[in-house]
Amino acid sequence: MIKKIKHIKSNLVQGKRLNVFVLFLFLSFLISLLSKLSNTYTQTLQFELQPTQLKSNEVLVSKDAKTINVTISGKGFALLKYYIETPTIDVDFSELNKNKAHYFWTERSQLEKIINHFDSKITVKSINPDTLLFPYDRQFIKKIPVEVLVNASFAVGFDLVNPFRAVPDSITLMGPESLVKTISSIKTKPLDLTDVNANIDRVVALDIPTTSDQLSYSEQTVSVRGEVEKFTEGSVNVPVTIVNVPDNLTLNFFPKEITVIFYASLKAYNSIDARDFSVECDFNTLTAENSYLNPVLVKQPTTVKTAALKGTEFEYVITPKND
Repeated sequence: MIKKIKHIKSNLVQGKRLNVFVLFLFLSFLISLLSKLSNTYTQTLQFELQPTQLKSNEVLVSKDAKTINVTISGKGFALLKYYIETPTIDVDFSELNKNKAHYFWTERSQLEKIINHFDSKITVKSINPDTLLFPYDRQFIKKIPVEVLVNASFAVGFDLVNPFRAVPDSITLMGPESLVKTISSIKTKPLDLTDVNANIDRVVALDIPTTSDQLSYSEQTVSVRGEVEKFTEGSVNVPVTIVNVPDNLTLNFFPKEITVIFYASLKAYNSIDARDFSVECDFNTLTAENSYLNPVLVKQPTTVKTAALKGTEFEYVITPKND
């Protein structure tokens, strides 16, 4: 028991000695630091220029930070905060000279402001560079359409009623006029779909270039939508009309009708009629090299997805009209 107590006392004494040693070490470091901070130093620091008071209808073309190297002299205490914080200097653009393309920052015009930026105990020795150019442009807003990129395959008997569309179908683009005017549309990221047999409504990201950090987009994503239904094939016999026949000629042809094969949704199928189609042959296409009347489908209902003519040969006889 006595040995145990002696062991505890020994540990306490050693612990106190260690604490005293650490305390003296810390005080020694603190005194050394205070001594060094009391000395005068000359250092070159890099300051980032922060634009302010830029006109609302103007925008800087480049978002890359503009910096200056400022050599300053002062006590360590006064310089310490510039090592702790990121050094920045505000620039009032309403006070800068400019032309049609650039604002001009010069040391001569901004020297007083830079000196006033520092504590009175700090001396500004030099500033480099002495001139900086800030390219700018007119702020421009433009509405551009969204182009949908979809690779879709459909289940047997199903198809798209109308083309895929984006919601919203357009977005607002804002940025430097010289850049915005070069952009006429924006695409979505590709959307791959397989065995589609139901309506589509998917959120898809816009394909925004990574290099367009100077531009602002009103949307980052859009909804890609498409109406899908069951489809079938049908046919109707449509009368053929001959156009541009000279007044002094008569043209008789056979057959008088042609079959039109169409592809439509089941919902629209029963409403489709032969009168919804129109097929013409143009007399003016007849030449010495071409003696055939070629029928052309000139009208079809909007409810039909595709349509084609079955058979394209006509027998005809041309005779002069009797006065």
